[in-house]
Amino acid sequence: MLLTEDGEKYTDYEERFEQRLDRKTRLNTPDDIFLQAEIRIQWAFVYFKFGHEFDAALNLRQAYLTTEEINRRFPEFQAIKKTSALLDVILGSVPEKYSWVLSLLGIEGDIGNGLAALDTLRTSQHPIHREADMLYALIQGFILQKPEEGIEVLSKSMTVYPNNKLILYLASALAIKNAESKRALEWLQTIDRIETGLPIFYCQYLKGEVYLHKGEYLNSISSYRWFLNHYEGQNHIKDANYKIGLCYYLNGNANDAVVAFQLARNVGKETTEADKYAARSLAEKELPHTELTKARYLTDGGYYSEARVILESLTPDDLPTTRDQVEFYYRRARLEHNVGNMESARLLYDKTITENGLETWYFAPNACLQMGYIYLAERKHALAEEYFQRALSYNKHEYKNSIDTKAKSALAQLRRK
Repeated sequence: MLLTEDGEKYTDYEERFEQRLDRKTRLNTPDDIFLQAEIRIQWAFVYFKFGHEFDAALNLRQAYLTTEEINRRFPEFQAIKKTSALLDVILGSVPEKYSWVLSLLGIEGDIGNGLAALDTLRTSQHPIHREADMLYALIQGFILQKPEEGIEVLSKSMTVYPNNKLILYLASALAIKNAESKRALEWLQTIDRIETGLPIFYCQYLKGEVYLHKGEYLNSISSYRWFLNHYEGQNHIKDANYKIGLCYYLNGNANDAVVAFQLARNVGKETTEADKYAARSLAEKELPHTELTKARYLTDGGYYSEARVILESLTPDDLPTTRDQVEFYYRRARLEHNVGNMESARLLYDKTITENGLETWYFAPNACLQMGYIYLAERKHALAEEYFQRALSYNKHEYKNSIDTKAKSALAQLRRK
């Protein structure tokens, strides 16, 4: 259900889930209690994916209570350490505005404890170590913002399991996050050649992303269209259609871009941040600045020389709107940060924050977040905390949830130092 989002199978699968929960005749053994916890947490993810937040919260709480029971009654039972570790990380990463929900449910998490438990389990000989390995890599990459460490973990797993599509898929996603689109594309093409296992349609969406980064707009359109023609879910539908329009626009096909943008306005949901950003972009009266947009995606993909050529050809006076001017400083900051020019990055991030002011664009909050990471790496903890708190202070921007989660996770790391 998480891979396919197949709504037609939802009711049937939910009934099976409930039937399995009713099998409580052997709950005196840790294995069966572990199974209850696992299917609870998996269905919490499914409920979140399908927008049933209340059911998701209830199952997350029940999974938490069940893992607590096993840890109390069977402290030597190792498999549950993976489940409790994952819950620790999830609950420890909840954005501040939802903390009251955890208090109401009587549950709490700790990212540090969860990560330490996963590290112990993944380096053991326990049969569940491979799954712990993947979870550890994802947490490093997407929560602690250390994608290179997550890639290193998964690359080692690939030497043992070279045809595991899930490992390849997760590594591809982390490579894209780490501005390594070329590497991601190689792994995604490897997945295409593996004929066994469940199809991961989202891989084609990721191929659309990496071709967009590379500036191969027609290949990008082809990959996004394949995704749209095969995927049963609603998430990323709006974004994929928007990106098709964007590819046409960047390729100089204005008429096709208009058609694609109009379709994107009328399809999909606005649950994921990618879809929210697409919806906000589609609501703008002005289309994004062509050269800034190309520089953005080149930087995202790790094509730094090409991005620099574009950005050095522009000045703020060349840009027609205040938003474009703020984005110009932000794009330059991201480029300097990615290539390791930290002093220039700091100056440009501060310029972004100042010029952004109180506008609800995501440039300033993410600039604050990135400044926090720079100071965290430099062990200037007071400054890091200041910028992470500033990142949390911005409201109503399109990346509010993810930036808040990252800032909160970083603050949790700081408090353990």
